[in-house]
Amino acid sequence: MPNNCTVSCPYCGKDVDIIQSLELQAGNGWAALLSELPISLIGALFRYLELFKPPKQALRWSRRLALTEELMPMIRSGQLERGGIVYAMPRQAWEAEMMKLVSNKPASLVLPLKSNGYLLSIMVGRVEKNLAAAESQVIEEQRNRGHVGAQAGLQSVGAVVSKAAEPKQKSTPPPNWQGKAKKATS
Repeated sequence: MPNNCTVSCPYCGKDVDIIQSLELQAGNGWAALLSELPISLIGALFRYLELFKPPKQALRWSRRLALTEELMPMIRSGQLERGGIVYAMPRQAWEAEMMKLVSNKPASLVLPLKSNGYLLSIMVGRVEKNLAAAESQVIEEQRNRGHVGAQAGLQSVGAVVSKAAEPKQKSTPPPNWQGKAKKATS
């Protein structure tokens, strides 16, 4: 009974396992994708992909390829889109976040990972946290500027007050300044 997963090689005539040949092709595709990346990012990606490895089994090349193909457009563009919002994400950030995830695996992290969603949510969360910190710093600076501006305003008022303390020329009131009050007392 022939194996359903084999075909005859058109060149040598031997039976070739279809699944193995597809995995080999996926491995070649994955290697081609990696050629675009700097060595340090390749190392980080390789370690990151180990988080997807099933227990007692090797990670299939087709799985590596699919996971990497999902990330590559974002890595190439330096942007991460999540929930309709686009975040700037340079290659160094990708490398750093992958290495942080691999070296500081949270206890709550369930392995093997199923998708890149966990990495993407961590990256977005870190960016949003940094943006929130920057925004609160801007708000604090605006508060301080308002305080400094008020002090500056007081200083300028103080300067006007000191000018007012200089001797003034005597002024004369306008005629009939007392109006009806003067007539009533007469």
